[in-house]
Amino acid sequence: SRPAAAADRPAGAAAPLRVLLAEDTEMNRQLARILLARLGCEVDDAANGEQALAAMARGGYDLVLMDCMMPLMDGYEATRRWRAHEAAAGLPRLPVVALTASAVEGDRQRCLEAGMDDYLAKPFKLEEFSAAVRRAAGMAPAGAPP
Repeated sequence: SRPAAAADRPAGAAAPLRVLLAEDTEMNRQLARILLARLGCEVDDAANGEQALAAMARGGYDLVLMDCMMPLMDGYEATRRWRAHEAAAGLPRLPVVALTASAVEGDRQRCLEAGMDDYLAKPFKLEEFSAAVRRAAGMAPAGAPP
């Protein structure tokens, strides 16, 4: 059994959003954890795409912040594999927000083609980060099965 996601909780419940932060750079993880804490989120982290996939498979997340460039397995591949798993298992779509240090033309499209739902270029401002988290939280499926 997995922890209840925000969509599983009764209306009015003040339970925090559960966020998986997949980021290989410790300083970036620390910054994102601080920002997520300010937003009242609970955070688990993964240092590479393989760890992120394992955590996502355990379940209980309302959204994933996925760095695009990580060792062992990058965020693009981790997201593609997760989307294939969701489709095969008939699972509701878990919102995935790309985090990337690259903001060149075509990056956003590459993220969307990999199955990511939104895109945030680093370095980002608190307002941009906060807006992306809120958008992704709004994408979480209502009444997703536990």
